Amino acid sequence: MLKLTVALLSFAAAGHAAMQTASPNDGGGMMQMMPPQNMRGSSMQSYMMISPTARALDFQSAFETMRKEKTTGKVYFQLADGSTISNVIDMTLLPNSTLFLFRFNSSQGIRFQVVKVEDILNISYSS
Repeated sequence: MLKLTVALLSFAAAGHAAMQTASPNDGGGMMQMMPPQNMRGSSMQSYMMISPTARALDFQSAFETMRKEKTTGKVYFQLADGSTISNVIDMTLLPNSTLFLFRFNSSQGIRFQVVKVEDILNISYSS
């Protein structure tokens, strides 16, 4: 029996990659997708694939909306490594839609940081 392992990104839980296994179905050579080993037996309703481009566009849209709605507060991003980027002035989605360039105020002046889309866990607003 032929088995093919395909790595798929899941942006749910802390931005870690999830694995799925595909194996040929007995009838007609169709491929059947199976959930990762640790998710078998659990509800598949909580598992959803989102492309990096779609997630990046959502983060960018959320940032723009928060910035327009709450002009006196600060938008900040929580990252997978536990750090945050706060006092964000601007964020630019780079051409392949997998990286953001952040421009933000810090105690040392205006700084820049490049962040992978999958490393962004949350976007929030503080007053």
